[in-house]
Amino acid sequence: MELINGRQISDEIRQRLKEKVQDAGTIPHLAVIVVGDDKETLIYVGLKDKAVSFIGGTTRHINVPADTTREELLTQIQQLNQDPEVDGILLQLPLPESLQPYTDEFLAAIDINKDVDGFNPVNRGRLLYGNPRFISCAALGCLEVIRRYRGSAQGKKAVLVGDSFDVILPLSLLLIKEGSLVTVVPEMPAGDPLPEADIYVIEKGRPEMVQAHQVANGALVLDVGFYWHYDHSCGNVKKDALNSLDGHLLSVPGGLGPILIAKLLENLYSAAQERQS
Repeated sequence: MELINGRQISDEIRQRLKEKVQDAGTIPHLAVIVVGDDKETLIYVGLKDKAVSFIGGTTRHINVPADTTREELLTQIQQLNQDPEVDGILLQLPLPESLQPYTDEFLAAIDINKDVDGFNPVNRGRLLYGNPRFISCAALGCLEVIRRYRGSAQGKKAVLVGDSFDVILPLSLLLIKEGSLVTVVPEMPAGDPLPEADIYVIEKGRPEMVQAHQVANGALVLDVGFYWHYDHSCGNVKKDALNSLDGHLLSVPGGLGPILIAKLLENLYSAAQERQS
């Protein structure tokens, strides 16, 4: 399979947005709430900072300790909702264990017009009716790749493996609305082939477990799982495991991750345009 360069796609989107921001004369402003000091989280937030800066936007960090209470975090979100200079609010996940039971409550507290991650349950629910303010960046990133490499999803068979609220569920709705024939499989089967399809999006399973006989020859395979495995990052598919097949593979690393951030920038730009209109 031919590997898809996610960084190249991301760079194209970022450059286009940079030009739009310059032409519009606006400065998109993203507020990022980081709870605790997890090193991997801070690295990922740094990548978002650089991306926002590249297109001409600014980022505000709200760093709060890991022992922050539910009430304190809700107050912080409300303050950002009311701040007219803030276009987008991003609550970096996952949260510390003590706050995880309240995750949906925190996401629901974010103004849907500033919910640039597309995680507010209202935006997720409105996707059913086709009119969300924002859609999950991961789902939009997958759709971007599908359109680039398969054109319209109309009439295409798509198998989505997983059940996540940020990738599989919103993407299934997007593809259904485009006329795709969608099958959702909750978990990657161990050794058994998946149903025949034109498109596979694989989020759940085990590190590097997918084998060539499990997907159709000539398909588009999007690996959107993420693991640290034997000191390296990987997804559900080992890059060379599908070498014997025709088609295209979006792999980990350098696949969906950069595109996801580019889609976040698109949502942020849209929010900034809305504020200035």
